[in-house]
Amino acid sequence: MPGVLLQRDVELAALRRQLDGVRASEGRVVVVQGPAGIGKSSLLAAVAATAVSQDVRALRAWGGPLEHDAAWGIARQLFAAVRGTSEWDELAVGAAALARRALDLDAAEPALAGDAMHAAVHGLTWLACNLAERSPTLLVVDDAHWADAPSLRWLVQLARQTAELRLGILCAVRVGEPPAHPDLLAELLAVAPEAPVHPSPLGPAAAEALVRRRLPAADRAFAHSCHAATAGNPFLLGALLSHLAAEHVEPTEEVGAALSSFGPEQISRAVERQLSRLPDGAQPLARAFAVLGRRAPLRHAGELAGLDPADAALLADRLHAAGLVESEAGAYALVHPLVAGALYRGLPAGERGLWHARAAAVLERERAGPEAVALHLLHTDPRGDAATVAVLRAAAAHAGLRGAPESAARFLRRALDEPPPERALEAEVRSELGLVLAAHLEPEAPALLGDAVELADAPARRAQIALSAARALGLAGHFAHAIELCRRGLEQTTGVGPELVARLDAELCCNAGCDAATVGELRERLRDVAQRPPPLDLWRFNAAFLAIADARPADEARAQLDAAFAASALDDDGDSLLGTLATVDLIANDELDAACAHCGALIDLAHPRGWRIALAHGSFLRAIALVRAGRIRAAEADARLAFDFKLAHSPPQALIWSVVPLVDALTELDAPAEADAVMAAGGFLGDPPDGALAGPLLLQGRGRLRLIQRRPAEAHADLRAAATRWDELSIRHPGLADWRVDDCEALVALGDVREARRLAEEHRTLAEQVGLPAPRAAGLRALAQTVERDRAIVLLERAVDLVADSQVQLEHARCLVALGAALRRANRRAAARDPLRRALELADRGGLRRLARRAGAELRAAGARPRRAALSGIEALTASEHRVATLAAHGRSNREIAQELYVTQRTVETHLTHVFQKLDIGSRAELACALEPRAAAAEAARAGSG
Repeated sequence: MPGVLLQRDVELAALRRQLDGVRASEGRVVVVQGPAGIGKSSLLAAVAATAVSQDVRALRAWGGPLEHDAAWGIARQLFAAVRGTSEWDELAVGAAALARRALDLDAAEPALAGDAMHAAVHGLTWLACNLAERSPTLLVVDDAHWADAPSLRWLVQLARQTAELRLGILCAVRVGEPPAHPDLLAELLAVAPEAPVHPSPLGPAAAEALVRRRLPAADRAFAHSCHAATAGNPFLLGALLSHLAAEHVEPTEEVGAALSSFGPEQISRAVERQLSRLPDGAQPLARAFAVLGRRAPLRHAGELAGLDPADAALLADRLHAAGLVESEAGAYALVHPLVAGALYRGLPAGERGLWHARAAAVLERERAGPEAVALHLLHTDPRGDAATVAVLRAAAAHAGLRGAPESAARFLRRALDEPPPERALEAEVRSELGLVLAAHLEPEAPALLGDAVELADAPARRAQIALSAARALGLAGHFAHAIELCRRGLEQTTGVGPELVARLDAELCCNAGCDAATVGELRERLRDVAQRPPPLDLWRFNAAFLAIADARPADEARAQLDAAFAASALDDDGDSLLGTLATVDLIANDELDAACAHCGALIDLAHPRGWRIALAHGSFLRAIALVRAGRIRAAEADARLAFDFKLAHSPPQALIWSVVPLVDALTELDAPAEADAVMAAGGFLGDPPDGALAGPLLLQGRGRLRLIQRRPAEAHADLRAAATRWDELSIRHPGLADWRVDDCEALVALGDVREARRLAEEHRTLAEQVGLPAPRAAGLRALAQTVERDRAIVLLERAVDLVADSQVQLEHARCLVALGAALRRANRRAAARDPLRRALELADRGGLRRLARRAGAELRAAGARPRRAALSGIEALTASEHRVATLAAHGRSNREIAQELYVTQRTVETHLTHVFQKLDIGSRAELACALEPRAAAAEAARAGSG
């Protein structure tokens, strides 16, 4: 019976204790779980009322069978109470402004593929945090098993950040019924730290009390019969008593003895009988409420039921008096999902489809948004109607902009089922669905996009669909599919603009270079393009890559890159794999500053927009450049940001790209166990997947790791496996395929000096062809391991000179340590100290702890006294601490830092506490000087001289 809570003291006490935790800034995630009718909603309502009485803001939302396809349905309900209020503009600021994407389509700006979802989740998370900062807040979600996928994904992330916030999440979940989105619901249940609250069935005494309230003449035997018939389920018991009262049944012993099980099927019959006694029109109005879902306006339900407004109002009052509907703020709902389900299932399948079709028409006449209309079209029977397809496509586009890919895909799949009445229209729908799925790495995408290209009716449209499809698939790692679609798009180019042809050809070449089976096609096409240059300079990035792959002089690649960047070739092609290739070209050509700037532009664009895929992409590429530059702290921070995101959201072929620089960084940070843990977490301790360049790069990094772990045989195996993969890709460049340098060390350790020397000479030959300082220096360093001591010193001195002024300071540090060690072993201890001290300084500055340890040991052996490894000062900061400290030094608040780094505010506070301790400072004002002591000293000197 609504409003009555019996036998719930234990459950209420447990939930109110959790509420006390929310008020005490101890975030809570609590789940109430049980079968339909057990009283979950009543418990949630009671806790929400208690919250309000204790000055805790309670925001409520309900899932429903219709609404689980509604984009951000739960989130929009929760925040409806604060939108439009005087505090809204104060809440939706900073990262929280990104919540407007989910809550208000007009505020949504286009995002890079797949990033709208992450931007919306990030924004909603910070919107909730802003609410909790202003006052204790409880988010109450009833029937969470029917929640929409985007809202569930957000609640999972928010649940992980509730610690030490005045924020609680209280959900009710039905058991015994398949949830709408089982995986996401399971994640939400998994992050709840406390065991779910399970309301128990009413005992005989509580059931007797309830029976006597409704039927005062009932005796104990009758009450116990009612309890047995409903198994103590509170709603079913109340429904049984309402039925008995409506039927004017006397609560006698004989009636009680005749009662049998009373469940959902009996509720259906009881509701039908109850409606049959009400005036004409009550039954269709009740069914209209069941079809429309929760919180339906009366005018919609009345029109759907074919009633004029006056009759609808009177009949709604009768339904309310009969205990079948409830209303709040002009919106109506059936009193319980079991009642709604009974009425809905009472409609035959075909008739249900007609009701939903009429509901869609009602909403269209009211100028409702396409998503609201499409939710009903999902439940109609297909009939080849172009107008239906148009509404579903519009709804999918809206859902995509809001960051709700599951909703977009659902609408587009239904549009395909309609089906679209024309081939050209079907091509558009398949293309749109394929692009949605490709952005989220779904396996169906390639087939859908291939079909879309084949169905396109005009060569220009066919080429455009092929280009969009190939770019989406290339970024997802489906190189072979991307190549095939480009070929199809280029089959008929009559009437296709030359710029579109140039883009297709460049995309084909870019993907061809990533697949061992198609590298030859890259060469053939580039030969033709070079003879007849197209109107766009995108092809030059491929030409630069081919020059690099072939180990041609670096000036050839540099000339192509300079021309392409000067022509702003990538300005309109941010969704292309060519952007990644351009950065790889720069890194391979040792133009690390330019590569970092290129990545930094993408990162700076992505940060404020919440584009986490783009942010991860720019971060792992920049991390690769930063490792080579010897800036290991920054490299680790970038690589870890990318890894943490991709580990949760990407398949192995995408994840591997973030693992490459993170393993390299951790190796140089002298953290081999941590590097192994990262590879284990990603599943890369065995044979890595075919991640194009990333596969052999990871094998090379793992080989270096095995060397410092003194496992030369395993290192040799990994490095030879890398060599095989480079050969398959026809890549010989000694800056990318540098496996020979480390294999020399492995072979020397294994006793095969002759083979080591051969590999060193091979590397040197390639390095001389290319002419870059770093590969040349690395070759000299490798060769030095295989020759007599005096010659080794000469080689290493030349190596140090080569890279002293280069951007590749990691190789500089390696060469300095090797030179110092060689001098010390030659008993030239005094001469050894200078390169070793320079190596130690360089290593400390960049966080090269492994090299710093080696340099320090050699210095001690050379008779010097190097300072101890830093336990305090800037060298002692971890990568995350250094990044937080740097942002704080530039004036960012803790909240702003947390929003930018996608961590909790508490994490930022913890990092800064450690920073202050290690730097021995007491305030943020001292951070800049502590982080850049040389710059501060120079500024002080300039001020003094002035």
